[in-house]
Amino acid sequence: MEAGGSLREALRTGLGLIPHPEGGYFRETWRAGAEPMASRGEVDPRGDTVTVNAKVRNTLTSIYWMVTREAPVGYWICNASDHVHYWHGGGALTYHVVDPATGAYTRAVLGPDAHAGEVLQFPVRGGHWKAAELSVGGGGGAHPHDFCLIGEAVAPGWDSADFRWGTAAELEALAGAHVFAPLAHLVKPDAAPRDFAATYAAA
Repeated sequence: MEAGGSLREALRTGLGLIPHPEGGYFRETWRAGAEPMASRGEVDPRGDTVTVNAKVRNTLTSIYWMVTREAPVGYWICNASDHVHYWHGGGALTYHVVDPATGAYTRAVLGPDAHAGEVLQFPVRGGHWKAAELSVGGGGGAHPHDFCLIGEAVAPGWDSADFRWGTAAELEALAGAHVFAPLAHLVKPDAAPRDFAATYAAA
């Protein structure tokens, strides 16, 4: 099968991915002790749970997320839980991370080319700011695909109440203008809350 669109569609349909509120496609594949997708992005009390900061969460969740040429970015976001990102296929995905305590900036490329410094997995601590953007190649280049398929493991498990979009003002104040200016395009234009539960209705 050729690289690009046909492979992307085969993976999207084969894995049962649905549109993600941030763009691209996703599917929840694990919610510890419970049926994935059933709780529509919220804690499932029927599963395995843990209490953190007086909040009950499932112990672990995991998803597939496919970023595409049409929706090539994951906007600046802060999640309460630790995330580990795993490269599964397609092109590479560049992550930008800012530590809220120090303002320190980290960049990592999630992809298969270890000789170019890419990594197959990349952890981001809960409470840190992160954004991502697709590295789209062409022809016979290192990343000829128009998508990237990753996995995300989240602990404590994902709950839609545990994240918020970043604003230009707070990220520039935290990281400094010299760091933030080239990454300003990764601020979500419309940072209004999304109805994540409604997204799961497409499953």
